[in-house]
Amino acid sequence: MSVYTRVDDRDLAALLADYALRLEHAQAARHGIENSTFLIDARAEDGGPRAVVLTVFEQFDGEALAPYLALLATLAAAGLPVPAALVDRHGQRLRHVAGKPAVLVPRLPGEHCFEVGSEHCRQVGALLAALHRQPTEAGKALPDERRRLKSLGEHLCRLNEDDQHRAETVLRRWRKVPATRTLIHGDLFRDNALFNAEGRLTGVLDFYNACLERPEYDLAVALNDWAVASDGRPVPRRQGALLAGYRDGGGEWDESVLALALAVAALRFWLSRLAGPVSGESEGQGSKDPAEFARIFGYRFNALGDGND
Repeated sequence: MSVYTRVDDRDLAALLADYALRLEHAQAARHGIENSTFLIDARAEDGGPRAVVLTVFEQFDGEALAPYLALLATLAAAGLPVPAALVDRHGQRLRHVAGKPAVLVPRLPGEHCFEVGSEHCRQVGALLAALHRQPTEAGKALPDERRRLKSLGEHLCRLNEDDQHRAETVLRRWRKVPATRTLIHGDLFRDNALFNAEGRLTGVLDFYNACLERPEYDLAVALNDWAVASDGRPVPRRQGALLAGYRDGGGEWDESVLALALAVAALRFWLSRLAGPVSGESEGQGSKDPAEFARIFGYRFNALGDGND
């Protein structure tokens, strides 16, 4: 039997009524280990169409979600294209569906872009620059990424001896880099961004890895997805475009820290995929192969040189 949330139209209609919306059509878009999403077409009280998304969280509890919901509300108020949770007639952002925490958000326009060009990368860089300018107060209650990295280090035993040595070297170097309190997304992959038909960035999703860290780390996470080839090899043209967009948006970075962050970020997602692969029962985007980030880590580690431990 599936462990993922299923919601019928009757339950959805009752939920939408609390937002002064009337259900017209709903479609389950994704069932996964982290969350399940439902695309909903509705009508407002004035008869106007409303496109919304219901996200049911399969692992988060309500208390853990609170700082993320507050963050998204802050970012939306600042004009960033993020899906802040709608408030129901009781003044609540967080609801429960099938006994699990859930939120209803506006459906942002656009589609995911998997055929990446330089202009896409430039806009991603500009978006990160805008995010990194936001007040750190919005992220003070978020988890600490370095603690998360430390916990993922428990999975180093799954790597072969040579890779363990490389990983330990990278983590040891990273611990010596002073942390800063920049608000970062932490997970800006291609499947967390939306572009319209004209190629304009219209939305950024999934802030559940957001935290306060160095801006280079956020750049590294994005570069390791947007600016690498299918074999994990870096694509300089795309990397240059993303960094140019970031610089033109007022962002600054330390080149040596970025080089190290590229290896750390690759290792982080390699280990997280080893630690919690997506179940074969999930639907939608499917499983993400740890070998993908093993290859990226290899390229990023080799680019570091010997350095000083």
